[in-house]
Amino acid sequence: MSEQIQKSAKVNATDLLMVLIVTVSWGMNYPVIKYVVNSYPPSAFRAYSLLVGFLSLGIYAHIKGISLTVVPRERWPVFKLSLFNMVGWHLPMIYGVSMLNSGRAAIIGYTMPVWALLASAFLYKEKINFRSLVSIALAMLATLLLAWGSSQQWGNHPLGVGIMLVAAVTWGIGNAMMKNSKLNLHGVALTFWALFIAFAFFLLSTVTFEIEQWAWPNFLQCLAILYGGIITFAVSYVAWFHVARKLSAVSSGLSIMLVPVFGVIGGALVLDESVTYTDICALFLILLAMVIVLSPNAKISQFFKRKPQA
Repeated sequence: MSEQIQKSAKVNATDLLMVLIVTVSWGMNYPVIKYVVNSYPPSAFRAYSLLVGFLSLGIYAHIKGISLTVVPRERWPVFKLSLFNMVGWHLPMIYGVSMLNSGRAAIIGYTMPVWALLASAFLYKEKINFRSLVSIALAMLATLLLAWGSSQQWGNHPLGVGIMLVAAVTWGIGNAMMKNSKLNLHGVALTFWALFIAFAFFLLSTVTFEIEQWAWPNFLQCLAILYGGIITFAVSYVAWFHVARKLSAVSSGLSIMLVPVFGVIGGALVLDESVTYTDICALFLILLAMVIVLSPNAKISQFFKRKPQA
């Protein structure tokens, strides 16, 4: 049965669970990527992960009886969504991570909500309310704190910073497009085709630029490929597309602002990257941003409208 676009933006337990899945899996994805691309061609690694991802979803769809057929009128919208949300995000991101500290690369990438907000305002005339602005300001302050703490590392990799910003802007536009899409396509089918289209682009990239670096992945690299394909892509993108189609572009983007925190923590555990007091302050600010953006409108409005007692 087709999955209809959900009209209500009310956050329920299922939405929160999906946000948690995405946050943890995508956060840990950064140190995993950084570990692999230090010794393995980036596009080849991503192509393998995408292959595992869409094959896993294809098997799941077959078992569950979910149709993967895309009606003609939805083929072009699905391609555009895949181009921005998958190709335009992952292709520059995989190379940006190879040039930067994994946690800090995650921080740059998750400036995405700012670009999603601007894209929604300019492309779809979405209103920018006070609650969104407060949450954006808190999230960006956290990002700036972490950027300040990584100033020396940033200065040594200016190209990596630029590449990650391109990835973040593209994903922000794609997030706004996802929210405003009018698709009846099931979320699993949408994810399947997005992964397949991205796989085609990464395969072309690795054949064009990395063919001389090809080698069979070792055991740990295979584990990373399986993690990327099954957890990061197959499971988490189904969850993400659910969240992105239900909540506003700003709310869905800010709801996963903890991803860079998990990226920093994961980098410390896996790659021995340092965690500082700046990281802890940023964590507090991001948590506060999430509370504001995911709390009911009435409570937030009442808080800001409350008059001081004499």
